[in-house]
Parts: sequence; structure tokens; C-alpha cells
Amino acid sequence: MAEVRIRVEEIDELHAELLEALVAIEQEAFGKGGMNEWFLPPFVRYGRVYVLWVEGDQRPAGVAECMISWRQPQCAYLFGISIGKEWRGQGLGTRFLQGIIGRLREQGFQALELTVSPDNAAALKLYQGRLGFRTIASCKEEYGPGEDRLLLRLDLA
Repeated sequence: MAEVRIRVEEIDELHAELLEALVAIEQEAFGKGGMNEWFLPPFVRYGRVYVLWVEGDQRPAGVAECMISWRQPQCAYLFGISIGKEWRGQGLGTRFLQGIIGRLREQGFQALELTVSPDNAAALKLYQGRLGFRTIASCKEEYGPGEDRLLLRLDLA
């Protein structure tokens, strides 16, 4: 089977139909922790929002949001990344994140950080095993009681 052709787009504007589609992907992946109609537009305006497109499909296949660290301006923070249910399990998340990492490198960022649940074995395999992120901190109850996270970092320089 041929590899699916993808395009990673950094968006700078958001129309209602795209907003609805991206929020649906987020909510499907993260439930109440996903982006919504109130939070995604400011990320487009003041952060970075990347959309994953699969050739031949008019609907977005994935979405990711990044922000800049005020404490370390050359460090980007991956707020979230999600792939639509119908596209999961095909390696698109890896390719999407590789595309984002490439763009951040081109834009001069020195590092990319993210948090992940210590119980999310699939994500840890991707981040640490395939992409080379390393754990730099353990964040107890980062998102409330019982919601611990690992802080991971990938050096981009």
C-alpha cells in the first residue's frame, strides 16, 4: 500500500467551518481537555496552529497547537496534537509532528517541550522512542488531582 501524501499547514486565519472541524478532532481526542471555540482562535492569532491535510480529502486530518515560552523564548511548547479517529494508526501523527519540528527548527527554535500522561504508552513510544524527546521533569497533579504529567524536551539545535 502506498504511503498517504500529507501536507502540514501553519494557519493564520480560521473560518467557521474549519474551526468546527478542528474542535471536533480535539474533543474526540481529549474530551473536556480539548480545544474549543473559545481557545482555538487565540492560538491561531497569538500562537501557532498547524493543520494536517491528507491528499484527496477536504477535511483536516489533524491539528496541533504551539506557544512560545515566556521564560525561554527560543523554546516552543506543544500544547496539543491530535489526529482524527479515521486517520489514526497509520503513522500520520509521527509524520505530522516531524513536519512541525522541521518548521520550528527553520524558524530558529532551540527546543520543543510538551507534557504527556505517564500512562500514555503509545505517546511515550512516539515522543521518546521515535523522535528523541527526553523526560526533564515529573509534574504531579499538573491538571488536577490524579492528572500527573511528564515534561518532555526535544533539543532542536
